[in-house]
Amino acid sequence: MSRPFVDLVIACHDLTRPIERAVASVLQDADVRDDVRVSVVAHGLPADEIEQRLAGIEGTWRVLPFADGIRSPAGPFNHGLERAEGAYCGVMGSDDFLEPGAMSAWVRHAREHRPDAAIAPIRIDGLPRMPNPLTRLGRHLRLDAAKDRLFYRTAPLGLIRTDTMRSLGLRMTPGVRVGEDFDFGIRLWTCGGRIDVVDGPCYVIGTDARERTTLAPMSLRELVEPVVRLLDDGVPATLSPAHRRALAIKLVRVTVIGHARARSEAGAWRGDEEVAELAALLRRLLALAPHVLPPFSRQDRALLDALLTRPTVDGITAAAVRAAAAGRIDRWFTRSPLQAFTCESSLRRYVLYWIRAQRLRGEA
Repeated sequence: MSRPFVDLVIACHDLTRPIERAVASVLQDADVRDDVRVSVVAHGLPADEIEQRLAGIEGTWRVLPFADGIRSPAGPFNHGLERAEGAYCGVMGSDDFLEPGAMSAWVRHAREHRPDAAIAPIRIDGLPRMPNPLTRLGRHLRLDAAKDRLFYRTAPLGLIRTDTMRSLGLRMTPGVRVGEDFDFGIRLWTCGGRIDVVDGPCYVIGTDARERTTLAPMSLRELVEPVVRLLDDGVPATLSPAHRRALAIKLVRVTVIGHARARSEAGAWRGDEEVAELAALLRRLLALAPHVLPPFSRQDRALLDALLTRPTVDGITAAAVRAAAAGRIDRWFTRSPLQAFTCESSLRRYVLYWIRAQRLRGEA
């Protein structure tokens, strides 16, 4: 084919993955099939076996052999993106797939609006659409990373202008098992120019694979490594104050609080040293920008206080148990009543979730 409009890269490291489903879903929309090429990166796999499985799928696809001996999706994604020739490119997991009409909507939006990134709506297979990113009501075009909470969607699923990716030097972080897209997504949302959300069918995260790299057991150090590397590389220092604060809040909420809540039993920790590592990361995030803590709920503040004042297994597990039992007032409201209605507060998020759910129910 001539130069495609879209080059979509799928990384595959396991022959048990439903790669045929992924490729066929990208090429299923006949109205844009001639505009799209799929590049399957065979990560340490025989390319000919994948080619045989894809034979008969209508549309343009190719299999790119790649081997680096590293258990990380970053290498194959970077390999495929380096070979992208389309005006737009994108990435997809081999377990995942697109709903009918998704690629058609992406291409139509990209041709009409020419954004630097077109964010796809997503859902987990079998579940409703996820309200992520939780943008301002009625806002789909020219999004702001802080005001539209883009940092909660660092995975750059959808379309990316290839020239923008290359001018910014965007690459997946090599060597990490999870979070390889942190640096990529953060810099794309803040430095990439025009960012839109596409209104249409979803990118679907598959759940039927025998084993996902992102779900395999990992130590806390492995789980937080992408955030530590992001801080060590100085990426937040390049952001505006508003974006730096929004990023710090997101990382505290998802990385620090998320891991602390998930380990409410003492056996889930590898001693006080591991708790101290999470507490040290929290302090680094709080140092990124002023006023990071005020938007957090009373429930979350109690957990964070425990990490800051008593970073031990006993201290954090007791705090996690108390947090799990918190009532609505503590879950919804902040210590300062005025902060309960700010952009990053839990109450504001719950209200937006409810409004979105009512709208989706009305459209059904």
